[in-house]
Amino acid sequence: MTTAVDLWVIEHLNAFSRVSFTFDKTVYVIAQTDLLKGGVLMAILWWCWTRRDGRLIGEDLYAVRTVVGALLAILVGRAMQNYLPMRLRPGHEPTLDFVLPHTVDMAGVDGWSSFPSDHAVLFFGLSFAIWKASRWLGLAAFLWTLLVICLPRVYLGFHYATDIIVGGLVGVAVVAFAMWVRLPGWLHRGLAWLQASQPGVVYALAFLGTYQMATVFANARRIVEGVSVVLLGS
Repeated sequence: MTTAVDLWVIEHLNAFSRVSFTFDKTVYVIAQTDLLKGGVLMAILWWCWTRRDGRLIGEDLYAVRTVVGALLAILVGRAMQNYLPMRLRPGHEPTLDFVLPHTVDMAGVDGWSSFPSDHAVLFFGLSFAIWKASRWLGLAAFLWTLLVICLPRVYLGFHYATDIIVGGLVGVAVVAFAMWVRLPGWLHRGLAWLQASQPGVVYALAFLGTYQMATVFANARRIVEGVSVVLLGS
């Protein structure tokens, strides 16, 4: 269902579509560039994780909670996309008469429900994790997620405004839960031992995890999809 908010936002943003090739191309490049999106937030997160003593795994397990929260958030978002009624993206919805900006190709999201936005789920959730460490950096991360990551996707026809709003709320709620939930003592002790005895393993795994988060788990999804095709034929 397209809400009044969605229609109002689309009406005002889509009025600029195809007015300037340079503008459309710039927005598209920003929306497609992982370094400008997740890369910036990952750099901020690494600072937040290591700012005290250089260790990734501290007493509060802040880095671990952030990564687990991000994984849970993206799983919840994907479950909502898969099991809630299909919602065509603005660029696919024939009743909207949406004008696609220059250079935009919607083929990459054919068959994918628009609700909620994976990007909003993940990056608003990570912005909350940053906010837990620094209020000013967290505010900057929320603004970056809104203006640089999510707004271009609305302009380009990949998402409605409510996809972003609900996705952001889901991401913040899941990561907040991961930050709050009480963890068993044996997990604290085990991870502290791993940090002390195998720091190289810890940093290598953290690098791979944050790389996947920066790309919204794009490569991990391709692996899962490839395995499902080979083993299940679907």
